[in-house]
Amino acid sequence: MVESVYSNDNAEANRACRAQTSFKMPKNIRQVGKSNVTKKIYVEDYVMTFARYLAGDDYSSCRIAVLVGQYVKLESGNCLFISGAVEVKNIDAANEIVFTNDHWTQIYEDIKKYFPEYEIVGWFIGGPGYLLEDKEKILKTHLDNFAGQDKTLLTYDNIEKEEAFYLYENGSLCRQEGYYIYYEKNEEMQNYMIDHKQKPSEEAQYDDRVSREIRAVIQNKKGSADEVKSINRLVYAAGTLLAVIILVVGAAILNNYDQMKNMQNTLNALSQNLKEVESVFRTKENQQENTDQNSKKTNEAATDKEGSLNVEVVPGGIKPLEENNEKKEDEKSNDNVADSSANSQKAQKSEQAKNTETADANSEVVISGGVKYYTVKAGDSLAGISYKLYNSANYISVIKELNNIEDENLIYIGQKLIVP
Repeated sequence: MVESVYSNDNAEANRACRAQTSFKMPKNIRQVGKSNVTKKIYVEDYVMTFARYLAGDDYSSCRIAVLVGQYVKLESGNCLFISGAVEVKNIDAANEIVFTNDHWTQIYEDIKKYFPEYEIVGWFIGGPGYLLEDKEKILKTHLDNFAGQDKTLLTYDNIEKEEAFYLYENGSLCRQEGYYIYYEKNEEMQNYMIDHKQKPSEEAQYDDRVSREIRAVIQNKKGSADEVKSINRLVYAAGTLLAVIILVVGAAILNNYDQMKNMQNTLNALSQNLKEVESVFRTKENQQENTDQNSKKTNEAATDKEGSLNVEVVPGGIKPLEENNEKKEDEKSNDNVADSSANSQKAQKSEQAKNTETADANSEVVISGGVKYYTVKAGDSLAGISYKLYNSANYISVIKELNNIEDENLIYIGQKLIVP
């Protein structure tokens, strides 16, 4: 029976639009050979497993199946996605291949049951290579049952273990240089293979290491989905608990806000008091330090007998010390023979000699007109001056009296003091 299952009219556009609305590009894809640029063929891994299994090791005949899938138009070109395969049973592939009404009835029932969302996109024939060399028989079968440029033919040589895809171009079936294998759960194909007592796993009679590894990854992802959901639930529960704890703590903080504010004010007051106490202690320490420095300077001035003093002599009548007067009276009383005028001249000469000796001995004192002057310098005190000039503190009261000083600590640098 010859039946056209493909048309280039509006049905093609309708199928393309319907396929595109539910199409989602697979994530795991492997390229085999060199792909056609304008027409790309994608076949699901379970379909290839089923085709190779179907061909088996029978080198006397061929096995046939119908391929189902969808057409998708992408920016890179037209793509054919083969997602399933239905075996055509009880067909004589050794002679002329004929699809009867019973064959098509069974094919459409299987497609409706296992692949309701897909359409027929080509067919498969597998067996020994010498049976696949009859190109005319295969071309006639293709044109009689799968007419159209988009329908594909998949062949598998079970002797050479080699598969190939063909497209109808320029009146002949042209072999494609390559194709793509994609990996999905494909539960439809798995159910079909299980129902027909064929295992959808690597137990098929071929060894494809890459396919096994990719399938293992997909199964692991499927198995870990429940773990991910459990982890998500646990994270959600932990987040909810944390939110409740935060709300409780926040409420407690709001209720105790006034107490916390009062505590903060108290801490600020204590901090201010500590600063004031610290300031008072620092002031006392500075005063004590200044006092110690002044005492140190006074002691240094009292013990220091070296240095330079500027002494200026100004005219004035200052009476000599009682010690000198007593000496003069003794000299006058003892000198009865000398003339009074001669005694007076001698006394003046003696006094000038003494003054000269004092000026020479103490370079800090200047004699002017018979009066001794001492110029105050930094670090001096009346006690220190008395010790410097006379090596005694007995002259403090005399210096105060000569200079009308009431407080012995009130002298200044550069002040000229009359000294005895």
